[in-house]
Parts: sequence; structure tokens; C-alpha cells
Amino acid sequence: MRLSEDKIRRIAERLHDELAQRGLLMYKDQPGVRASEGRVGRVKALYTFVVEDLRREEEIDAEVEKILATYSREIKGTERDILFRKHKEDIARKRGHIL
Repeated sequence: MRLSEDKIRRIAERLHDELAQRGLLMYKDQPGVRASEGRVGRVKALYTFVVEDLRREEEIDAEVEKILATYSREIKGTERDILFRKHKEDIARKRGHIL
């Protein structure tokens, strides 16, 4: 994975705090749950979502690499970057993902 677990956790915490600060995060904690425990659960949910999204992107990247490996000649440099991006966008669109 391109990001460490610690970086993903920090991203999830920052995302949660920014959304809450701007009033864009609406939630209702269970009765008897302390506010800090509720935040931990919400940050964990964001963390899980980010990890799953990164995993899906890695799967798409691997599929693009397989496609590029089937080309009859070796593709390098800018041409490879353009083809990689084109195939990646196409596969993501077919799977219903937004990059």
C-alpha cells in the first residue's frame, strides 16, 4: 500500500475533525457512550473506508499493468503514462469508481 497505516489513521482523524468543525458531519451517538468513544468509532469507520478505497485502486492499477504488458512493444515514458491513465480511468468507470 502506498500509505502507511499511521498516515491513513491521521488522514481519517483530520477528515473527521475538519468535517465536524465545518458542521458537515451529522451523527448520533448511542446513549451512554462518551463523546471520545463515539469519535474513535467514527474515525475507525473513515479509516476502514480509506483503506478499502486504496485497495480498490491498487486492484485497478494491477489490472492496468496486465493490459499494458499485453502490448506488442515496450511502452515507456510519457506514452506509458498517458496509456496507464486512460486505461485506469476506463476500468474505474466500468466498475463505477470515481478516481
